[in-house]
Amino acid sequence: MSALSYVEKEQMADLFGIKNGYVFSYLLGSGYNKNKTKEMIFEATGIDIYTNPNYNNLSQERCIRKIWEECDDYSVGCLLKTMLDYYYMLDLNWDRHDELLYHSLRELEKKLIKNPITIPATKTDSLKMIKDDIERNCNNNTPELALDRLHTYSTYFFRNICKKHEISTVDDHGKEIPLHSLVGMLKKWYVTNDYFESDFAVFAIQNTISIFEKFNQVRNYQSAAHPNDILNKAEAFYAIRIISETLDFVDKIEKIKDKEECDLPL
Repeated sequence: MSALSYVEKEQMADLFGIKNGYVFSYLLGSGYNKNKTKEMIFEATGIDIYTNPNYNNLSQERCIRKIWEECDDYSVGCLLKTMLDYYYMLDLNWDRHDELLYHSLRELEKKLIKNPITIPATKTDSLKMIKDDIERNCNNNTPELALDRLHTYSTYFFRNICKKHEISTVDDHGKEIPLHSLVGMLKKWYVTNDYFESDFAVFAIQNTISIFEKFNQVRNYQSAAHPNDILNKAEAFYAIRIISETLDFVDKIEKIKDKEECDLPL
């Protein structure tokens, strides 16, 4: 359940024209319809208001208000961000009231979506769902439920980076190489190809190999991947921060090198 106040709900209803069963009611007759509301809700929360039995008989307005009442802060914040982005795209003639309301709701969006961790973006739908689930659990103070998801995401992430650099992700028997071994092979490739400007980065990546090996153990024996005793919140958050920051660093390094290659003279 979100922590929205009555005033915050009314501010959103005002800006987005949520009334009489409609959303963006001031756009009626201009091409806006329930399909667009459905797409915004699905993109932000994963809820399909056409197929979900808790929503499929509700008006647009009641769908939005049900989410405000029943969903967590992160989901509500994601929906608010999507609706604000759409509102901005409309390029309406704002008056002073609209402008103040818009900026006030942008601040509310930041409050609802705290983003305690940073995970590289992905264009793959299934991985986006996993990324959203990790961030949602961290934002809602249930990091222990994100451990298994982050392991899945990390394995996919490093396999893709390895394949990009033509590093094999299978052993001699055709079996997929475990996460920590992927990191080890990538680190070796980085060193060989002078990716880093400091010995610190080399040393840090070297040490993350052991960290990812321990993360494998956490995933197998202290996460919701199996019927385990779950790791406590403090240690779960600590593990997630270290792993996510490593992913973010590798993602940034890759983008820097990609840009350098694009900028090379032909």
